[in-house]
Amino acid sequence: MEKTLFTYTNNFLCESDFPNVLQNILNETQEEHFPNVVHHSIRTIVTEILSNIVSHANIDERQRSVQMELLKTDEDTIKIHTKNFIQNEQLSAFTILLNKINLKSPQELRMIQQETLEKNLTTPGGAGIGLMMIRRRVCKPIICKFEPFNDTISYIELELEVAINAQEDLKKDKTKRTPQVNFEIENQRFEISGVSYPEDAENYYSEIEKWIFDNSEYISDMQNPVLKIDLDYFNSISLKNITRTIKDLLAANKDGFTVNWYYDADDEISHEEGVQMSEILGKKFNFISKK
Repeated sequence: MEKTLFTYTNNFLCESDFPNVLQNILNETQEEHFPNVVHHSIRTIVTEILSNIVSHANIDERQRSVQMELLKTDEDTIKIHTKNFIQNEQLSAFTILLNKINLKSPQELRMIQQETLEKNLTTPGGAGIGLMMIRRRVCKPIICKFEPFNDTISYIELELEVAINAQEDLKKDKTKRTPQVNFEIENQRFEISGVSYPEDAENYYSEIEKWIFDNSEYISDMQNPVLKIDLDYFNSISLKNITRTIKDLLAANKDGFTVNWYYDADDEISHEEGVQMSEILGKKFNFISKK
């Protein structure tokens, strides 16, 4: 059974309405004790949708009309349903972009958003980045329906779902050849320790990289995440993969992360390898000697 969290209707939306809308949503949802990232996702989605409505309401003032509803479902998701107008001449381009975005994996979408942003820094408009930002915040493809209104505009209905408890920690027990991996979202703690020379290092670390991509939005919202690297031994292929893994973590929250590199006091090479990795990644490490 779905529970209504928030409803909103406005026949003449202005940018000055945004703060009140966002505050009302916060007031209505705070009793649900959602994780901060859920509130961030809702704000991102609502702001992008409302901003898009106002920015395109230059031909027909009826385009400022909007209906919005937030529902909590039995599947531990928040369903956001919106209805507003869109110019008919924009239908084709919007549909093509949405279909393209819906088919992309989280990591592919992140790369496309970055490339689009870099290419359009000096051009007007959002270049579709807003829709990409929304898609990265939802757990299912965006559902879109159109209904003609007149020769100029049509109704557009969007249905989006935000996962409430999508994040899951990553835990991999150590073996004779693989490290202990503990990535804990709630505690903001990340650890790779032990030894690393897997039979198939690329495959082993690809699972870790996928987890990082899938949870990048949660990682980016962390205030003080800590990464602990405490490896007694790793081979050259592992070194490459570990470097790439750390790079992926830092890509989500470079300024926030504290990276602690542990090494044996009598193993200067291990210390130097950590220094080298720090320089490659452009991130200051804390080097902690194990005596």
